[in-house]
Amino acid sequence: MFPELMMLPTSSFKKKIFFYMAIAGLVPLLALAVQNHYFGKKAIEKLETEHLQFSLQSRMLWLREWLRHSKKEFNRLGSSLSGGDGNFSPEFIATFLDKGQNLFKGHASYRSLALYDRHWSLISQFPENPASPPQLPKEFKKKFTDDMLLVSSDQYETQGQNVILPLGLTLSDQSGQISGYLVAEMNMSKSLHRIMSDTADLDESGKLYLVTSDGSFLYHTSQSHNEKTICSRTSLPTSLLQGPYWQLQRRFDCQGVPVFSIAAHIPEMNWILITEIDEMDVLSEFQKYIWIGSTTALTILVLIVIIATRSASDLANPLDEFTQVAQHIAAGNYQERLPQFKDQYINDVAESFNTMLDALEESKKNLIQTISLSAVGKLSSSIVHEMRNPLSSVKINLQALARKVKDDPAYTEMAAIGLMQVKRLESMFTDLLHFSKPIQLDITEVPFIQLAEEVREILTQKAADKIISIELIDHLGDNKLKVDKKHFLLALMNLVDNAIQWSPAQSIVQVSGEELPDSSGFAILVRDSGPGLRDDQLDKLFQPFYTTREKGTGLGLANVKKIVEFHGGTVLADNTPQGGAQFSMIFKGRSC
Repeated sequence: MFPELMMLPTSSFKKKIFFYMAIAGLVPLLALAVQNHYFGKKAIEKLETEHLQFSLQSRMLWLREWLRHSKKEFNRLGSSLSGGDGNFSPEFIATFLDKGQNLFKGHASYRSLALYDRHWSLISQFPENPASPPQLPKEFKKKFTDDMLLVSSDQYETQGQNVILPLGLTLSDQSGQISGYLVAEMNMSKSLHRIMSDTADLDESGKLYLVTSDGSFLYHTSQSHNEKTICSRTSLPTSLLQGPYWQLQRRFDCQGVPVFSIAAHIPEMNWILITEIDEMDVLSEFQKYIWIGSTTALTILVLIVIIATRSASDLANPLDEFTQVAQHIAAGNYQERLPQFKDQYINDVAESFNTMLDALEESKKNLIQTISLSAVGKLSSSIVHEMRNPLSSVKINLQALARKVKDDPAYTEMAAIGLMQVKRLESMFTDLLHFSKPIQLDITEVPFIQLAEEVREILTQKAADKIISIELIDHLGDNKLKVDKKHFLLALMNLVDNAIQWSPAQSIVQVSGEELPDSSGFAILVRDSGPGLRDDQLDKLFQPFYTTREKGTGLGLANVKKIVEFHGGTVLADNTPQGGAQFSMIFKGRSC
């Protein structure tokens, strides 16, 4: 059916490719399967938590409303029987029986209603001939106080498996003294049937329990569903009875079935409302998707084997070509390049390989140029040291001659021209020394505004000669730059000096310190108002000995580039939309 499976790689190299590609495909597949299973189950549990919480909240509202009305009806009956003379006359008993009938028609269902005097002697009972008299434990009688408060006792079950909850209320006479007690047996099973029996929203396995704080059952949906197996109070874990409430808990019920349960506390009566559903019902749909996912995974596995087999074969022949070209290059044939391949992926790799060879060739040329520049730098440094002393003598002599011929305008002009050329040579020698010397950085912390103000102070006169204003913009604030102050000041001064020379008279040169986005570093920007830069100049500006000025040495911007790169930054030049050029010293990844 799959011929590729019968043609697995035979060579060692092809086997390795097949193995690694198969692993590369299987590991993510397994990871994805585990991840989908885990998060899928978690998502279903979260949805079921919300489902059970909503079901619990709705029944909590119904239950609290039922409690409020039941208490109100019972308290209304107690109020109507209090405030008399304390005697249980036939009229009083008739009133008790009449109003007791109305209580039986209310929100709760009662098994019996009894009236006792202050000594707990039975005065009257409704219905008058009950199946069995009310069961009044001693603990229940002790709960009654002078205040007319509703009290309850431990519940018990009748032969018909109805849960009975005794309730009581203290009656008082006109003077406020206890005149008697009103006791009722509330049939919890029938009373709660209307609001608790419908579990359609919980599916077939959904159940509801209303229990006391010790786990005794007041109501459970098994009563309405006629289920024979009822869990005892010992089957409920402490975490359900004591909290945390409103959180999903996975447990095993009394039959050993795994269920999801959520409990909520009803503080008015110190009851616990519990809703639960079988885990298998919740995850039944999830199990179907597991089978579908397993089938899909098996199909993908077969596809991975097919693709790995074909890929191993397709890669073997092109790699032989790679090996051959690499051997030719190692033998000295640096112009050798890989041909084009039919497969797009292999062809992309070949083009990348050829691009790498071109880049190496370019790096080789740059290395030769660097070595040449290094030799020129050493030679220049030697020449500068040899020529400085003679140049100093020439300067001194020209200054002396200038003083001698100061009365002769022609000779004075010639002396001035000679001194100006000497100063130009001194400037060129200084730039050559800076360019040829290796930089040893002495990093200190210095505010940007301090560096900028020092540069402005040094170049004040030069700027004043052209009526140019040097504007400082500080967006770095209290942040300090970690730089070599001496060299950094020289680089910034070179850029500002260059901006002054290219800016027209009565213009502005801006020097600003900016923080890079996400605090990833800082940048120093110098903007002028000059004519800007041509496209053919941008690629050559920072090359040694390249200058566009008549009196330039071609080493100022090269020195700037050298200093910035030694600080781990880059220097860029561009034109601004408003006109003029902008030089940017950018330092990424450096804190300021």
